[in-house]
Amino acid sequence: MSVVWTIEERCRRCYTCIRECPAKAIRVVKGQAQVMEDRCLACGHCVRVCSQGAKAVKSGTEATYEFLTADIPVVAMLAPSFPAAFPDISTDSLVGALRACGYEYVVETAFGADLINREYYRLVNTKKNQDGEDLHLPLITSACPAIYGYIERYVPELSKHLAPVVSPMVAMGRVVRQIYGPVKVVFIGPCVAKKVEMNDPEVDDAVDEVLTYQELRDMWHHLGIDPATAQPSSFDPPHAYLGHLYPISGGLLRSAGLPFDIMNNEVIVTEGKQRIFKLLESLKSGDVKANLVDVLFCEGCINGPFMDASVNHFTRKQKVVAYTDALRSKTNYAEWKKAILQFQDVVIRRNYNPSQIVSAEPSEAEISTILQQINKYSASDELNCGACGYETCREYAKAVFLGYAEEEMCLPFLIEELQRTQSDLQKSLHELAATQEQLIQHEKLASIGQLAAGVAHEVNNPLGSIMLYAHLLLQQLKEDDQKSKDLHFIMDEAKRCQKIVAGLLNFARQGKLNLRKHDPGDLFDKMLAMISNQPLFQHVDVQIQLEDGLPALEVDGDQIFQVFLNLAVNAAEAMPQGGALCITGKYDDKHDTIRFSFADTGVGIPPENLNRLYTPFFTTKQIGKGTGLGLAIAYGIIKMHRGNITVQSEVNRGTTFTIELPVKSAMHMAQFDFQSAR
Repeated sequence: MSVVWTIEERCRRCYTCIRECPAKAIRVVKGQAQVMEDRCLACGHCVRVCSQGAKAVKSGTEATYEFLTADIPVVAMLAPSFPAAFPDISTDSLVGALRACGYEYVVETAFGADLINREYYRLVNTKKNQDGEDLHLPLITSACPAIYGYIERYVPELSKHLAPVVSPMVAMGRVVRQIYGPVKVVFIGPCVAKKVEMNDPEVDDAVDEVLTYQELRDMWHHLGIDPATAQPSSFDPPHAYLGHLYPISGGLLRSAGLPFDIMNNEVIVTEGKQRIFKLLESLKSGDVKANLVDVLFCEGCINGPFMDASVNHFTRKQKVVAYTDALRSKTNYAEWKKAILQFQDVVIRRNYNPSQIVSAEPSEAEISTILQQINKYSASDELNCGACGYETCREYAKAVFLGYAEEEMCLPFLIEELQRTQSDLQKSLHELAATQEQLIQHEKLASIGQLAAGVAHEVNNPLGSIMLYAHLLLQQLKEDDQKSKDLHFIMDEAKRCQKIVAGLLNFARQGKLNLRKHDPGDLFDKMLAMISNQPLFQHVDVQIQLEDGLPALEVDGDQIFQVFLNLAVNAAEAMPQGGALCITGKYDDKHDTIRFSFADTGVGIPPENLNRLYTPFFTTKQIGKGTGLGLAIAYGIIKMHRGNITVQSEVNRGTTFTIELPVKSAMHMAQFDFQSAR
């Protein structure tokens, strides 16, 4: 089981863990970050940066409880960073609280650091290993298992440069077993990687369990122990000296008595994963020359993942330095030296086992294909924003290729897709609203059809009588009689009424349009001739401005004429004191339509009435002056021709009706089905 893993229900797709993982040991599957055990260094960076607490660490408390309740003595081995981890607890109270947990012995890991310092000093000064062989320079010194793991797996060619020395934890664990015999050893510190190190076959004899400082606090809480009120106690021997400086950058060199001068390029000291990676790359390429390189992964162990984040870095450092300085003045150097010599036979040598992780490298074509899938077609499209957790878009594309990342991790791409989806949704909603409006209008027109079907026969009968008697009267008059012309006019108007009724019946019976090619100019000439002698237009200046070369319209001439006439009459009625009606016609070659506009200077239409214009029987005219069917019928006729009619109006400024009609109309498209509309 991995030392670090993700609690999926807490993972919120922030990708912070990917961004902070030095080994890119986290992959995303269905939006969930998963730790890859074979790549994970257990450095704990992902644990520290996860704001949702979605990263879990293998617990050592269960095994520790079992140790403490067994018959075998248990030794608590406290990491040298403890003064920074518990700044408000005195050392004696801290040790007392550990003994209250049931630990038989409480020792300082820092003595293990003192013990291995002798070997570091010898290696640096002799430049030879324990077998007398020349060392591979520069010598890389570190007490950090995350450093070992990274070099072994990611820059294995530098493994030969690692100082063949165990960590203070391992050294002290072996010292404890030599002093106290059969015991259980529990290391307590700020580091997650120590949980991996204790199972390293090279050193797995030293420690039985590892607890983080947080796990220790949890134990105190579980056992009801308050360190502040615990019975004070002191560390068990052997006691440490300068090994307490190990958690601080450069502390190994200082405690080992090794030279470190900023003017000395033969010695390099650095901390923090980003600086370490750059340094290791420089060492690998040979750009940096040095004899000694000392590195710590977490900007010092005082910044380990389970240190108290409420205490700043500088305060932590001061706590460790102050404790070391105070202890140095109290330490009996002769006794300390005697203890170091007593345990000089403890094995502190170790080997490393490079096992490079090899990942497939995508080709340029494969990288390009992946980038294009997230709308990155050129270098300028690669924002390198890091939102996905990878420093560059190319690194992200490689991760996608390896199956470590998903397309949905690219934030700019997701934003673009969201904006596109919103735009499409708004367009769809607009189209839906338009469709709903059309359905409402269709329903209204269906009402007209139903009404027409009920009254058409009743209207046709009196029309027939009017035409019959007009014809009889006409036969009694001479051709040149003025009354004869009036009777002809009556008969023509009665015939037009019959056509209107027939049109209404066609709506009701799903009739077809009588499509023929008509010159728009002819339709308007006919309309102008009809209205010129009507009193309604006596004070209306009618101007018809048709674009030259308008193509013929394939329409039902009678019905389109009815629409034009209806709009003209409505315009005249809106100008009772006179005004102007400008009718224009323009061809749109892009859509192959002709746009007709009827613009008057009348009283206008109130905004609240605009949406009701095509409602059957809706009218603002006086009773007896209008039926409220004219615009509803006009709307239906235009829609039957697959056209469109819109209106713009401003009160006391005038109204403009605009009609768009396709030049060509297919016969099978010119049917209007009221039943389906309902």
